[in-house]
Amino acid sequence: MKVKIAKDLIFRTPRFSYTSELADCWDELKSAISISSDAFYQTIKDVHADEIETLEAKVLFTIWKYFNRAKFRSTPYGTFAGFSILPGAINSLEHGIIVEEKQVVHEFIDWPYKNQLKFSLSDCLANNCLLFTNSSFYFTPTSIRYIACSDGLFELAEIDNNEFVEQILKACTRPIRVNDLISLLDVSTDGQANLFVLLEDMLALQLLLSDNDPNIIGEDYFGRVGIKPSIEIPKYLIAERNVISGGLDEKMFSAIPGLINLMRHILPIDGRDALKQFVNKFRKKFEQKEVPLSMALDPEMGIGYDELEQAGQDDDFIAQFYGKQNKKTEELNDKLKQNFERFIRAESFHTDRVIQLDKLRIQLSDKATVIPNSFSMLMSISDDLICVDQTGGSTANALSGRFTIANDEVYQHCKRIGKIEQEVNSDVLFFDVAYMVETNVDNINRRKLVYDHQLSILNFDTSESPLTLDDIMLSVQGSEVILRSRKLNKRIVPRMASAYNYARSDLSVFRLLCDLQHQGIQTNLTFFLEHLYPDLPYYPRVQYQNIVLSHQKWQVRKADLSAMNVNDLRTYLNKLGVSDYFKAGLSDQTLCFNKNTNLDLTAFLQHVLKQDKVYLEEVLIPQESTVIDEKDNPYLAQFILNIYHDEQIYSGFSKANSEITPVKEFFPPGKEWLYFEIYCHQQRSDMLLSGPIAHFLDAYKSLIKSWFFIRYNENGYHLRLRILLNDENDGQILTSSFSDYLEEYLSAGLISDLQLRTYRRETQRYGTNLIEEIERHFSSDSHFVLSLFETNPDAINKYKLCSDLVEKIQAKALFNDKVFTEVIKMMSDSFNEEHHLEASDFKKMNTQYQIYRKTEYINLTDNQLIAFNSFADSFINILKICNPERMVQLFSDLLHMHVNRLFNKDQRTHEMVVYYFLLKEVQRRNAMKNFKPF
Repeated sequence: MKVKIAKDLIFRTPRFSYTSELADCWDELKSAISISSDAFYQTIKDVHADEIETLEAKVLFTIWKYFNRAKFRSTPYGTFAGFSILPGAINSLEHGIIVEEKQVVHEFIDWPYKNQLKFSLSDCLANNCLLFTNSSFYFTPTSIRYIACSDGLFELAEIDNNEFVEQILKACTRPIRVNDLISLLDVSTDGQANLFVLLEDMLALQLLLSDNDPNIIGEDYFGRVGIKPSIEIPKYLIAERNVISGGLDEKMFSAIPGLINLMRHILPIDGRDALKQFVNKFRKKFEQKEVPLSMALDPEMGIGYDELEQAGQDDDFIAQFYGKQNKKTEELNDKLKQNFERFIRAESFHTDRVIQLDKLRIQLSDKATVIPNSFSMLMSISDDLICVDQTGGSTANALSGRFTIANDEVYQHCKRIGKIEQEVNSDVLFFDVAYMVETNVDNINRRKLVYDHQLSILNFDTSESPLTLDDIMLSVQGSEVILRSRKLNKRIVPRMASAYNYARSDLSVFRLLCDLQHQGIQTNLTFFLEHLYPDLPYYPRVQYQNIVLSHQKWQVRKADLSAMNVNDLRTYLNKLGVSDYFKAGLSDQTLCFNKNTNLDLTAFLQHVLKQDKVYLEEVLIPQESTVIDEKDNPYLAQFILNIYHDEQIYSGFSKANSEITPVKEFFPPGKEWLYFEIYCHQQRSDMLLSGPIAHFLDAYKSLIKSWFFIRYNENGYHLRLRILLNDENDGQILTSSFSDYLEEYLSAGLISDLQLRTYRRETQRYGTNLIEEIERHFSSDSHFVLSLFETNPDAINKYKLCSDLVEKIQAKALFNDKVFTEVIKMMSDSFNEEHHLEASDFKKMNTQYQIYRKTEYINLTDNQLIAFNSFADSFINILKICNPERMVQLFSDLLHMHVNRLFNKDQRTHEMVVYYFLLKEVQRRNAMKNFKPF
């Protein structure tokens, strides 16, 4: 995966040069303060530059903080910092950038002002407004549910089912004029008054939105509704500096591809726990079904977006691998720490040493993580060093999107990034998510649409063809959540062109969509030494060639500083080895201090007294700044370096042909299928199957057409026994008799519960055209497994039976040998990855494989052989009649269910071993086929 650096460069500069003096900038600073804090501005508006030092200490400290921000912090806020864009900046000719000292200030109406706008709903309708559905609606048997928002809080609202309301909602999934809606619904002139009353109610209830409602993406809302800026209306400002000339030498960035490759091999994917839990819950409730997104998130009919934990234990060879598939990122970070401890130890950290990652022989993982098609490196330049603040994101547009409303070049740059992502992932469609709820921070969410599609959540939509929530279907394929647009019949993937911290939101659908941006890809490529070695008194600088990944940091405590004066503090900092310039604070809320300036140290003493301990981070002030203005004033610029690659990372969706044959999907108790759940200890389950359950099935075989069992662990370990009756009228007799067969085990507590349940066929997983064949196959599988209880083969012999089965399948040439080997390898790799196998684990597996190879095969009895052949023939027949596109998936599904029945515990770990041994066996058989003696 070869990464490239975008030639266009967006960067940000503080309002003032870092060499500026307060007195020289006083009037401009006051102007900036007047915009951000009118209350404080009223305190200082009449103060002249020569009067600043006469102010009381608290006011002076506040002024110092504002001026410090305006010199050292480049995060745009009002006029305290501004952005610039330089097309073709990364080249081989330039070595610096010249900008204009004067800022260009783009003025927009402040977003909170929207709350002061009042529109008459009746006038809106009378003026033939556009209407747009709140597409979060979905149906229960008796009601319509949808998401509404009141005073910044989301709620799940509900109204009674109404066929005409449903018609209106479906007619307005694209913005439509009122008059066009009247025509579409074929409403008579006499009925229009009643329609207007209904539409007014739907607007008031937020079931409908009008074009007077705000949109956060696309055409500017205030301009769209005819509100023009004026002196009286509050403003939202974005400052920009025009570039006069220049660029950056591309050679400076030559180490970045190597760094990204290293990070891909050593940093674990930061998986979202909520998403993992959602996948687990979805599988258990919906299995492989595809359901409407809104229904999936419904707290009653669906699963919401909550956490779910699972646990268990074992004590044999398989136990060595148990739980590995549930490892958390923290444990993976421990592996990273162990990797580093071979070369660096925390106790050896010294201020005179720089850790050079490129000089260490770091052990790389066998498989690099997948990275987004575009992401950003937020960094600064200090002479010949690149100083990284953060690297990652699901798209490079996240940091740049907010500037699209202020500059067309930025807008076109972001569209090009979106086009790169889309063109290399042609099987999916990317969409932006329009979301607003926090009025005071939503200014940063305002942006133009840089992708071809957008989904608006309780927003009006100005895009050409809006995506709507009611159109989105959700399924889980493997461990991946898949979204599909029904009308486009394409997999869709969310991408937010905004740096908004979505963790602030409590709206489940928005949180899920934002988490899906990070699914299966490494979106955090930032390296922080303090994450590996927390709470140390000192951290050295870490570099990769000329790239500073982590700066020096010193821990200081309030208790050590509280009695110090400025001179004592300076002596203390010098003794620690603190750099001349250092910063303190979190994220982009930092202050920069010069230890050789008394005013700065006085300010630092006030700052540090707010917390028990604080880390001081070195700030590298360049000898020659990369960015200067036309007067040669230097600036501490922060660059948004956009990085991309052109390899496909997303595939489309695969969906079984389940439309061919209509079949009944639900069988309540009393119908032709009986479905029992028998709750017991996992080690008791085989005894129950071979004892009372087998005896019951034999005694009533004349009444039973077919049966099969499955082992399950949801809400406690249990057996699921499903029985197809010859006559549903016999259901009561069989239910009563089955209870009699298990009564003594219930009385003894060996069975904790016996339940009669509704049988829901897995038609989404297997298809309606195959489900009855699948049920018959499951019966063959169950008969064979039950026959094995006669001799109780051990795990190794069960692995051999799986190998025999696969050999029979391979002999039928249903798969090309090469393809079949690739399938087995793919499954083996997937299970190995799920269990996070290490080198020592593979060594154990190989040792066990040698034991497996040498173990003498225990011959099957005649009955077992008949059952095995019947089972294998059934397996092969299913593969023959299924859609060829489904064959690989069906093979893995059926083998998965066979392993489920073969072993009474830790089935996924046994399945890992089965595939590991199968891969070796298949490779060995292929080698024998291809062997040509001389």
